Amino acid sequence: MKINPNIESAVQKYIQEYMVVNATCSIKELIRNYQTTVPTTEAELRNAISNALRTGNLQIIEKKPSWDESKVRILRPFLINNSDDKISIVISRPRLKELSLGGIENRNKQIDSIDCFREIITSANKILRICSPFIQKNVLSDDAFPDFKQLIIDALERNVEIRLLSRELFQTRGDEVRWIIDIAEYVDKNEKLKIVDYHLLSEQGGIFSSTHAKLLIADYDLAYVGSAELRRNSLVANFEVGCMLRGDIVVGICEVFDSMFVQGRVWQ
Repeated sequence: MKINPNIESAVQKYIQEYMVVNATCSIKELIRNYQTTVPTTEAELRNAISNALRTGNLQIIEKKPSWDESKVRILRPFLINNSDDKISIVISRPRLKELSLGGIENRNKQIDSIDCFREIITSANKILRICSPFIQKNVLSDDAFPDFKQLIIDALERNVEIRLLSRELFQTRGDEVRWIIDIAEYVDKNEKLKIVDYHLLSEQGGIFSSTHAKLLIADYDLAYVGSAELRRNSLVANFEVGCMLRGDIVVGICEVFDSMFVQGRVWQ
């Protein structure tokens, strides 16, 4: 039976470690003694054991009328994949306790949006690309992402070029990015900050094309693609979902960003 692969890997690791100490045991003992930091239901545990028997990793050596009483042993080791995934799921979860998704994060090895953004910014050595339709100073709030300012300062002092793509700066929202400009001026790195407004109007004054994408990209190696943007509500109040991508696939995302960047109007 198909179950969450993260849960199955956790159960396989437990079985393998448990049966190093106990060469044989009953299925009931495996279930009763299960301990892990990954939240798992009994049904998932039973399904993982059934799958292990089906694949031949576990073997029943003493069959009993009750499946739970049957004794098993390890027949061959599990092939547990410990390598880093190329894609990680990233979520902003509401901080209210009653809306918490913390348990689901642990089950699925998911990453909080702030942790993802922090890793990407600190990883940038040449170019940090940011696409955020709305970028508000309240992202620096103590309960949001207060170290964002220092991370940007550190990036600029590493001579990282920061390319920010936003929208409606020439209409009503130009003042919203002033705080980013102030950070660059504070460390005398204004030339390293490039801001473009991608918000194209038709001849009749309607929106012809505009950015609604949310991207954060370090060089050509690491990227966030999702719904979270650089404002407080997006990081601590809203439910947002995205992916952190590693490797060659990021090059294509950079091409998309750069194509939109050159078609916008330079603000800074």
